[in-house]
Amino acid sequence: MNIAEYIKKECLVMDLSSNIKEDAIAEVAATFSDESVKDKQLFVKEILQREEEGSTGIGFGVAIPHARTDQVKDFVIGFGRSKAGIEFNSIDKQKVHIIFVLGANPDYMSLYLRMLAELAKYLMYEDVREKIIAAADTEYVLRVFNKG
Repeated sequence: MNIAEYIKKECLVMDLSSNIKEDAIAEVAATFSDESVKDKQLFVKEILQREEEGSTGIGFGVAIPHARTDQVKDFVIGFGRSKAGIEFNSIDKQKVHIIFVLGANPDYMSLYLRMLAELAKYLMYEDVREKIIAAADTEYVLRVFNKG
């Protein structure tokens, strides 16, 4: 699976202005088109409800907040980077610098689960995380996910 096929350039936030988890998730979600996400506020609320079940801060400065919801037409993925870091209650207690926000309509469960697993696996590589943190622009981030 090529993650880059699902990431749209306009859904990449290279420098999050938010330093609070809830606001950072909303900032990334705001990049989704109205056609892709019906009600962004409700979408964010559903992601935060999922966060209450357990943090999606998977460690190594990475979080993948996500939700299955009918607010999403099919599948969306957005990215945000915070150089300062955001407190995310991560499993390793470290601040998060890389956030991927995922949403899927329940009809797209297979893609949702595959993408979640693939992202988590790919972001475990230190060199991938370092490239994303150091990226000068969105084009470079997309190249990283094109395995380049």
